[in-house]
Amino acid sequence: MSEIADNRHSWLDHLKHAAVGWVEGHGQDLLYISKILLATLLALGLSLLFDLSKPGTAMVTVVIVLQPRSGLVLAKGFYRFVGTGVGVVMSIILAASFSQQPVLFLAAGACWLAFCTAGSTVFRNFQSYAFVLAGYTLVIVGLPAALQPDQAFDIAMTRLSEVMLGLLCAGLVSDVLFPKQLSDVLLQIARKRFADFKNFIALDDVADGSRPVRERMVLRFIGEVVSLEALRTSSVFESAAGHLQSLRLRQLNNAFMTASTTFHSLDQLFGRLQANGKLSTLNALLMEYKAIVRALSSQDRSLLTQVRSQLPQRLVALRRGLAASSNSASSHLLDFDSATELLTRFADELQVYARIHTVVIQNEMHRPDDVQLISHYVARTDPTLVVTSALRAAIGFGVSSLFWIESGWVSGTDAVVMATVVSALFAAAPSPSKIVKQFMIGAALGGFFGFLSAYYLQSQAENFIMLCLSLAPFILIGAWLSTTQKYAGIGTGILLFFLSYASIGNNYQFDMPALLNGMAGGLIGVAIALVMYQIIDPSDSSWIKRRLARALRHQVIEACSRPLPGLAARFESGTRDLLARFAVTHSLENPDDRDIMTWLLSVLEIGRAVIQLRQETLSVEDPAAHEKIEQCIRSIAYLFARPNQTSLRAALDAVLAAIAVCGELPSVLANLHLMRGAMLERVTVLTPAETSPIISET
Repeated sequence: MSEIADNRHSWLDHLKHAAVGWVEGHGQDLLYISKILLATLLALGLSLLFDLSKPGTAMVTVVIVLQPRSGLVLAKGFYRFVGTGVGVVMSIILAASFSQQPVLFLAAGACWLAFCTAGSTVFRNFQSYAFVLAGYTLVIVGLPAALQPDQAFDIAMTRLSEVMLGLLCAGLVSDVLFPKQLSDVLLQIARKRFADFKNFIALDDVADGSRPVRERMVLRFIGEVVSLEALRTSSVFESAAGHLQSLRLRQLNNAFMTASTTFHSLDQLFGRLQANGKLSTLNALLMEYKAIVRALSSQDRSLLTQVRSQLPQRLVALRRGLAASSNSASSHLLDFDSATELLTRFADELQVYARIHTVVIQNEMHRPDDVQLISHYVARTDPTLVVTSALRAAIGFGVSSLFWIESGWVSGTDAVVMATVVSALFAAAPSPSKIVKQFMIGAALGGFFGFLSAYYLQSQAENFIMLCLSLAPFILIGAWLSTTQKYAGIGTGILLFFLSYASIGNNYQFDMPALLNGMAGGLIGVAIALVMYQIIDPSDSSWIKRRLARALRHQVIEACSRPLPGLAARFESGTRDLLARFAVTHSLENPDDRDIMTWLLSVLEIGRAVIQLRQETLSVEDPAAHEKIEQCIRSIAYLFARPNQTSLRAALDAVLAAIAVCGELPSVLANLHLMRGAMLERVTVLTPAETSPIISET
């Protein structure tokens, strides 16, 4: 008996530990699901109390706005209010202007939707969401107002009231029920990135076989830079100190980008030294490099400052020993001098990064006075993506409107609404076609759940509590799926369709034909949007990758020509922002992706060297040297504008000519040598006539 009891206790303990582990791993998701349920039911109760015509609008607003962190809810709620307000005003204007001319109304609506969708693609974060709302509010408010112009103002105010009620409920639940501060998430991201970066720059393996791993880490860091920037802009809504924290985080992001680019240049130089067999130079440099990395990893923050102060003397001694060795040619010394410039710069940038990181983590209520860092963040979007997104939204609206008019179907308006909402809502997503496919599956399930709830459960609900019980299971299913990365689109579709078609109101009315017609119209609208995404979705095509390669090359052209103040920060952030979508959806497994990655590495290394060279040139007094350097910069700009063998040869000749007259300018000489080495290493990507089609378009 004792053995059976022991086995039973062991089994119960195992089950208990498993349950505790599952709750700990999914606790945040469970809390978020609970908040969605509570906020939607609160919005339902208040909508019924105030006798609003469509409680589902307030509940859908909750689902769309509610986020795991309170700062995100406030930011998204603010921009939703702004977008909805602008959309309502435009709806009233168009309804008043063209209520007797449906063709003109639809044409003006298509133009407005194209403009708003383009804005959602250009802007980032929840500013993008405001444009989305301003666009599809037109079909939610404008269409009913155009069909009933005498009630246009009442319709607009009712919809605005429902949206505001949903925003209020989402914000209240998010801030009252176990609030999760966005600042805590930002600090956690900053700590993790700092730790990951220290491991990343350790360079335990400099062999070529480890490069793909490091390149994937580069893409991951790009995604984290863009993600932190997105969260940073939302943190200002969270507290009075949010603005100061946002400024510090912007500085931290910029310091990280600057240091990671310099590390990349060092890594590429070390790889070239190893490939060329210059092991004595490489070993001497790695000794000093690892001393810097160890100092960064040390708990003693003053150690990095000590290592930096001793670095010039140690490098001079190493160069003297290298020059005295019998097998050291002049190219070895030039490589060493280039690495010396990079090591010194890298140590300085790590000091700045570590200093700002300390200020952010310790939440000091002041900006670091010893850090002077221009911290602009520039968002870059390919104009082709903007135009295609706007065109897709306008055509989708036009096709669904034509279907509605030609069919004369009363539920054709549902098709127009859903086609417009889906076309606008997912336009800025990294892989919109995949998400829309999931959304359509979720929409079908949501419609079916709406029928089950309305026909079998709501008909038995005698009070508000029973009504909530009839809705809760389906809301929980959709909320749970929306928290999983794999099925988030399905969860969103379930929630939007269920809340839209579940016959929720003060007076229970179940009309089977109306329900089936409405769901069919909505599904047809989603299908139209899906077809438009399938036809006009260039996000993963070879053509758009050629455009991306061209945009990356243009970053170097700007580095060669734009004014220097703030140029480095714009170059660092703009280059990474161009790769934001690519970093999320690609894994470097195919040749096209590899070519894009090669362009990125070339642009970062050469573009940064050009900016440093231009800054060093400001102190050059020799007119001949100054002219040669300017010619070198112009040749590099022309090379990246039209990459081919002729322009590459001209750029290399210009760099050699500048090197010949800059022997007394070590900093300038180092940057020139870095650019020459990078161009020689990237011959295949800079001479696209013999390589892949990704880089052949100029």
